[in-house]
Amino acid sequence: MTERPSAREIVALVADDFSEIPYPERQSKPDGPLAWQGYDASRARAAERTGEQESVICGTARVEGTRAVLIAFEFGFLGGSLGERTGDRLEAAYTYARAHRLPVVPLVATGGSRMQEGMLALTQLQRVARQSALTREAGLPQIAVLRDPTTGGGWATLGAGADVILALPGAQVGFAGSRVRPPDADPAAYTAEAQVAAGAADAVVRPEELRRTLGRWLRLLARPSASAEATDAGTADAAPTPRHPAAGSADSTPTAPTTAAHPTLRTEPTGHPAPGHTDPTPTDPTGAAHTTPRTEPTGHPAPGQTDPTPTDPTGATHPPPEAEPGSAHPTPPDATDTAHPAPSVAPTPGSTHPTPTDPTGAAHPPPHADPAPVPAPLGATDLPATGWDAVRRARSVGRPRAVAYLDAYFAHRAAISGDRCGGVDPGMLCGFGERGGRTIAYAAQTGTATRPAGYRTATRLIRLADRLGIPVLTLVDTPGAANDAEAERQGAGAAIADLFTTVASARTPITTLLIGEGGSGGALALAAPGATYATPDSYFSVIAPELAAAILKRPREEVEATADQLRIRPQDLVELGVIAHPDGRTLP
Repeated sequence: MTERPSAREIVALVADDFSEIPYPERQSKPDGPLAWQGYDASRARAAERTGEQESVICGTARVEGTRAVLIAFEFGFLGGSLGERTGDRLEAAYTYARAHRLPVVPLVATGGSRMQEGMLALTQLQRVARQSALTREAGLPQIAVLRDPTTGGGWATLGAGADVILALPGAQVGFAGSRVRPPDADPAAYTAEAQVAAGAADAVVRPEELRRTLGRWLRLLARPSASAEATDAGTADAAPTPRHPAAGSADSTPTAPTTAAHPTLRTEPTGHPAPGHTDPTPTDPTGAAHTTPRTEPTGHPAPGQTDPTPTDPTGATHPPPEAEPGSAHPTPPDATDTAHPAPSVAPTPGSTHPTPTDPTGAAHPPPHADPAPVPAPLGATDLPATGWDAVRRARSVGRPRAVAYLDAYFAHRAAISGDRCGGVDPGMLCGFGERGGRTIAYAAQTGTATRPAGYRTATRLIRLADRLGIPVLTLVDTPGAANDAEAERQGAGAAIADLFTTVASARTPITTLLIGEGGSGGALALAAPGATYATPDSYFSVIAPELAAAILKRPREEVEATADQLRIRPQDLVELGVIAHPDGRTLP
């Protein structure tokens, strides 16, 4: 990548406008804190050459109509390096973003820390990391764009620390810059494309597509309102008038349940409430009414909306939400969009569900979101006759797969990629999409054995959605977790355990649809307790029938009978109290 747009050129490429954020003026000693001979002269030449006074410009801008804080690096100013003055500007930008509930977009092009300021320059990375952490805890998204080059501490903080990472084609990206690598290092490993392949970045985006792509991500994750934009312009008393309800905002309308019988099935808690919730209506396999868990609105608005109780980095607290008693809810939500109020559930007495705090001690209540509606089934409508019939149908190549469900469900969607640990699993599709004016996160298995990187990517997605108050839809379809030696070396057990824990502890609602094979713990890890549905061309089993027969030392001709014994059909699971029909009936 030979052309390097300036900071203002990259801002103009993505933004409709730009207004710089004030920053504190720092009085420096001659030639900086280390009295580095010629440093002042170098800065003066850089300023004359670029027209900038530092290596970064920070301001507010609209990107495809969404308000955000942009941080644009000027590589022509001492290689975009970070010094004390850079840290001042970055801290001011993040503080402004939190005060005005705006997402942060770093447009990174830097060689790292500024040598002429020594350790004082290096410690700016800690300063930036703290500001990023505070912004993360405030429930605000960070979307980074990696330009050429993005190396050193800039990559390790502003770049790799973002929630979503986009990169320009051919950009040099890596912790080690070109002059500090081993002489025999493969330069192809230090590129945007290599980082995406290794799961460290989400996508490579061409410059001509960057504005549209960035705008889509901001709409999906931020959901600004007219009131927030008015506040940013200095009219804080403007009435809130959201462009469209944010996922998790108090004015969202939950999706209605219907009583019409359709073949989608749902798991219910069997006499045990979801962690942190009471279930006043007992659950049994006969189809008795069950409560639907729902978190309550908080005083913490979605990014881009005004906050009646402002959050700032000084540790100001926010009042926790009030919980209401649970009420019976005999039918789950389905694919219709009719408005119908959902019940709420009070925390279980004695349970611990602490209000999270940021590093300053400021308390943030859990985000609120209404559950994602369940996708309508796309395959067969009749139930399988035998256990082996259920297996055969779930394994059929003609059965609708995850992509078909996602395409039918979302108006549009944007994918994240990679586990940020060096791995990518094409068999786990993760991202965010828009349905009915609201954002819903998704994690979908595609019918293959899921790799450790797939579980870690799903964990990453659910944690991000949970932090932003976005509901999650998961699609389960796997014969099981990958069981080869490489999967073990990659930490399969730990990856699955982490996903189990993340699903169990999520505050945002998770809805699951089993669309094919539900192979043991590798499938169950992605399923939401008390909110799992199933299609007729699916099965869920403690183990594959073939493996069960092998463990029991049965001949191959007894595999089909073993499938019946395992009771893995959807209707079997209804009778076992694991899956419930949406209208509460027990299936024949």
